[in-house]
Amino acid sequence: MEGTELRQVLEAVVRGEITPQTAEKLIEAIFERENEDKHKAEEFVETTKEIPENEELSKSISLTNGKLIIKGKIRGDVSVVNSVVEIYGVIQGNLNAVRSKIIWAGGRVEKDANLILSKEEGTANVSGKHNVISFDIPFVDKLISKKVTFQSDNEIFIDGEQKFNSLRKEKVIVNGKLSALSIDCEKLVLTGTVGANNIKASEIIVSKNGILVSDSVESESLTNSGECNLGVLQAEELTISDDAKLEVTKAEVERITNKGTCKFQNLSSEEISNYGTFFGNNLNVETIDNSGRIQTSELRAEEIKNKGTITSKMLLAETIENVGKIESKDLEAETITNRGEIRASFPVVEKCVGNPITKI
Repeated sequence: MEGTELRQVLEAVVRGEITPQTAEKLIEAIFERENEDKHKAEEFVETTKEIPENEELSKSISLTNGKLIIKGKIRGDVSVVNSVVEIYGVIQGNLNAVRSKIIWAGGRVEKDANLILSKEEGTANVSGKHNVISFDIPFVDKLISKKVTFQSDNEIFIDGEQKFNSLRKEKVIVNGKLSALSIDCEKLVLTGTVGANNIKASEIIVSKNGILVSDSVESESLTNSGECNLGVLQAEELTISDDAKLEVTKAEVERITNKGTCKFQNLSSEEISNYGTFFGNNLNVETIDNSGRIQTSELRAEEIKNKGTITSKMLLAETIENVGKIESKDLEAETITNRGEIRASFPVVEKCVGNPITKI
């Protein structure tokens, strides 16, 4: 990493030798990666990752809200936010850490260690520069009390409160609170709160403490472990984790896997796998595999496989395979294989195999 030792820079700010603006630009350089073309980053959120002894990883690692145990060798850089890193082995690249805990357990960093607002245990072994920005510098205390934003040409990390009209980066990490009219990025990681009118991102990860509120979201992949409240959603793949909540007014999603609680006013989807609680007003789906609970006003599907519970005012399907419970006022289907319980007020079924439909 290029640049002057960051601690010396900040102490120079305190002495009045350079301006805070100049110091912030040097801090932003922490997030520049020397080996971006050489090492493709492997990214993790809220997980524990271990590199075993005698194992080499020819990639860089990016970790948010997790734990990294290095017993082997990482040939790229290690960049962590709000994480714990135990170093028994070798990091051949740089170690970049923000608000993290670094445990030196006999390992070493062969390039620079850039630690921002982080704690260290043990004896550091760094071949390059050991840059430390800590809370005991008055300028940093003043900076933290307002906001913390570190960014490079490709990435931005927000810990605090920030507002943008338009934000365009390859990667956006929000640990604080971000408000924007539009966000356009490859990857958006939330451990904090984001409110935006429009979001376009190839991948969105909302952690268990994350909150996403937006009028319009377009993404290839949205993984929600926290809370989402969206107006319009267009996505190829949507995953809702245990205990997560999602509410959408209108959505077009190719594949949905739900283990939490979700609510859609209007949904069009090719495939739904439900293990949690699924509420809807108007659902149009090609295939449904339900092991949880679905409650909707209108449900139209080509194929339904039900092991859980489905309740709907109107249910239209080509084929239904049921070993759970289904209840609908209006029920229309071409073929039903019923090994469970189906109750309907007005059933219209061409062929029913197994248990008869109970009229209510």
